[in-house]
Amino acid sequence: MKNFDLNHANLYNKVLKFFLYFGIALFPLYIFGSGTMQISHFSLLIFSFFVLTIIGIPLNKYFYIFGFFLFYAIVVNIFYIYYDFYFVIDLNNRHLKDLLFLTYNFILTTSLLSYFSYQKKFEVILYGLITSILIVLLSWFYHFFMGMNNFRFTGFFNNPNQLGYFSVCCFSFLYMFYRNSHIPFKLMIILSVILIFFSILSLSKAAYIPIILCFIFALKPFNYKYSKIVWIIFLLISVLLFTLFFQQISETIFYKRILNLPYESDSSLEVRGYYVYFKANFLQAIFGMGPKNVYYNNNFYEIHSTFAMILSSFGLFGFLIFSLLMFFWILDINKAYGLFGLICVCAPTLLYGLTHNGIRFSIFWIFFALSIFMSKQYIKQKALKDI
Repeated sequence: MKNFDLNHANLYNKVLKFFLYFGIALFPLYIFGSGTMQISHFSLLIFSFFVLTIIGIPLNKYFYIFGFFLFYAIVVNIFYIYYDFYFVIDLNNRHLKDLLFLTYNFILTTSLLSYFSYQKKFEVILYGLITSILIVLLSWFYHFFMGMNNFRFTGFFNNPNQLGYFSVCCFSFLYMFYRNSHIPFKLMIILSVILIFFSILSLSKAAYIPIILCFIFALKPFNYKYSKIVWIIFLLISVLLFTLFFQQISETIFYKRILNLPYESDSSLEVRGYYVYFKANFLQAIFGMGPKNVYYNNNFYEIHSTFAMILSSFGLFGFLIFSLLMFFWILDINKAYGLFGLICVCAPTLLYGLTHNGIRFSIFWIFFALSIFMSKQYIKQKALKDI
């Protein structure tokens, strides 16, 4: 990376903060169709261009592993493009949009890793995150008072699952800000409850089940002397409220969806696309069958799982590369925040990825990059306190 001082380059710093803030704040505003870039994506792309031009590329393990995974994905896609040209005569390459979004998110993640190496303050991201939550909340108020009660609330997103994943990522974002003492415990709890509310309105099982489960662990304050007592009191109050209002809760759609989870056809591994991998031949199982063949082998549906999609599209080799990226991330988060922190930071998004494909969702990669540096910062702060 270049030897560049953001603190003295005041104009550049303000420009970068401007585009980063609006890239996060306007993330819930989807005005174009699914699978296309939105306003926030363009803002974040401009941010990334400035960062990589001014500061440079961070040469760390995350850059190399993610870069190698992207390179491998490109090789697999190029191979099948040539294969289709010479043997299938089918030049329909619309599935390259997944590769384009993967490239975009790699550029975004790399630029954020570079930016955070120089900018140690994260208030602009926190403000952008709170603004984005308020935008979704205002959307709900508008729908509520206008009597526009849809079966599944989407906010300004294109579909409810996007709102659900947004809620999942924001929950982990907030917990991380709390653990690094950027927001108080009460604010983290209040905003988390709002996000749980969003996930329930979206009726996305992959969203509200992980958030509610991980929220139990987030209820334990990490820096209070009697945190275990506080946590037990919270749990007892939660159980009491659930018992008192059980009849009302049991009549809600989201509760019925949980009970019907084993019986719903869209919850099966086959529908989620896990069986596609077993349709591959030996070489495809090792090196991947490519996104296009995955689409054809899954009855012309996208695989609804991040991990199953990577395993089927890029084979066991590509899956191991991606898993290594997630493995180092988990190790860093666990080292900084411990088991409860690991559950609240990593588990929601990873659990979501079991039943939905979230690799294109840029807010996750912003959270991924920020969590890496905030965990390192937290470790340094703990080391200074121990001296």
